[in-house]
Amino acid sequence: MLAVKTGERKLTPEKEVLDLKLSDYLVEVDASDNLSYQDALIIAMKRERAAFKLYSDMAEKVTDANLKQVSVGLAKEEAKHKLFFKTEYEDRVLMHN
Repeated sequence: MLAVKTGERKLTPEKEVLDLKLSDYLVEVDASDNLSYQDALIIAMKRERAAFKLYSDMAEKVTDANLKQVSVGLAKEEAKHKLFFKTEYEDRVLMHN
């Protein structure tokens, strides 16, 4: 950064900057101190869904094979997490209402 400030180096990106649009993957959170178990599960499912979408979209955009493989693997892990919370929601919330 100092080299840029002193003029020794110019900021000229050599490659196009990839906008991952991270804000598109954020979820609304209404977390409070009095959060019910049902609400906590809903928030968890939404977060896992957003993370899955992020990694899936990243896998589609990257060209490096290793990075693509890592992104696909992370997406699969997030899908497993979401399934866990969905199952928990069905077993603990839906079955008791």
